[in-house]
Amino acid sequence: MRRGLARLMITAPLAGAATFSIAGHPTEARAQTASQTFCPPAGSFDPGLSINLQNGACTTPINGAFSGAALASQALSELSETTTQETTRNVISAVSARRAQEEQRCPEGFSRVDGTCKRIPPQITEAAPVAPARPPEERVVKKVKKPKAAAVARKPAPAKVVYRAPPPPPVVPVPIEPAIRFGTWAQVYGDYEKRTATGFVNVLGTTPTGSLVPQGATVDVQSRTGTVGFLAGADLTSRGVIFGNDGLITGVLAGFVSSDLTLNTSSFGFPGSLLGVGSSRLNANISGATTGLYATYFNGQFSTDFTLRIDALTVNETFNEALSCSCDSGFPPVPSGGGGSVGLLKGTLTDNLNYRFDLYPNFWVEPTAGAQYTFLSYGAGAAQLGLDNGFLVMVQGGARFGTTTLINDRILMTTTLTGLAYDDVLIRGGFIPGAAFEGNNILRQADEGQVRGHGIVALNFDWGEGVTSFIQGEARGGKGLFGAGGRAGVRVQW
Repeated sequence: MRRGLARLMITAPLAGAATFSIAGHPTEARAQTASQTFCPPAGSFDPGLSINLQNGACTTPINGAFSGAALASQALSELSETTTQETTRNVISAVSARRAQEEQRCPEGFSRVDGTCKRIPPQITEAAPVAPARPPEERVVKKVKKPKAAAVARKPAPAKVVYRAPPPPPVVPVPIEPAIRFGTWAQVYGDYEKRTATGFVNVLGTTPTGSLVPQGATVDVQSRTGTVGFLAGADLTSRGVIFGNDGLITGVLAGFVSSDLTLNTSSFGFPGSLLGVGSSRLNANISGATTGLYATYFNGQFSTDFTLRIDALTVNETFNEALSCSCDSGFPPVPSGGGGSVGLLKGTLTDNLNYRFDLYPNFWVEPTAGAQYTFLSYGAGAAQLGLDNGFLVMVQGGARFGTTTLINDRILMTTTLTGLAYDDVLIRGGFIPGAAFEGNNILRQADEGQVRGHGIVALNFDWGEGVTSFIQGEARGGKGLFGAGGRAGVRVQW
């Protein structure tokens, strides 16, 4: 039985990953290019001249126009990381909460008192007093009548209360912990994120004197992302794996996530530039299934949490914009619109190291540090959206503070406050260099190397009989970024 469960836990995610890989990477190729998607038809700026997307601008040999929609589309690789990291945060939160509950759990027959597990004494009931036996009735023997004598009143004998010794308490056997316990859990979550960034671009244009010179513009970018999803998992818990009181929890998970993104750009030509005012609005949905493996090991105060996850996502986008041409200041904005879709396969590997210090009974602090690696692999159709494969490395560090409280003598509530700092230290790829903004990829510049803060407040409830639940809220922010979210879940173990 155990071998069968172990094989299932290993093969299920691998089979799911293979399925996602096939579904997310269709073999059908699309001939359409990013230029055809984001740039207007030939002749829109200069009669008879074709238009190509180059360094974020729809250009001809003579003039060009900045495409905010192209910038927004190529930022989808960066923004899709919001979807991935939100799912990752939920997985890590579920794993660490599960580990904390197992560390705090007392063996069968014990309960937690002032932070320590103490044996539950057997319940003894006092025996009730036994009523005395009724004295036997006296028999009256009839004899020859004699003269009646004066009646003598007899006093009844005082009643005696007899107590029986209570029986000895039953011998309570010491409960035997099962070698492996099985549990399932599920949670739902939601998140909102806002990003802002400002940068500049150059678009080649011909001046009235016939000179071909760069025309500069300031670009403002705003993105809004709303994410909802759910996760479910099953795991096995073993104690005494290597040392006497250590523990190992291994499991599988699956879920679904959906993010709706809105990206708005506004461009303003520099003073004296031929570029006027341009704008764009791009709406995108990134959604799909997720599956993976997780494990957490703890021994004394040390613990480590590991996750491996595959997300099979689909990116769908539509846009409308008004391109400002560098032809001359009186040239009206050129309208453009379109859309596209592409499959996206993302793999995420995370590991966190923790070490817990008990400050005094029921209070503790747990420093933590970890890293996350995410790779992106796009399917057919990515070129038309200016997207390409890439990867990202994130590091984080901080601490958790916790306390436990007993409610109504039976519900154990654990309150946890977490403070983290994180940084996307390395971002590579994600867009096609020939159609990208090179050094002016504004959202990417706003993320890479920026240290952000992340705060989490969680309440975990242990209801007994193997049932636990939690609610959690979080906020994160930094330069050009604000995000907030919440989640709730339940776990059943037997």
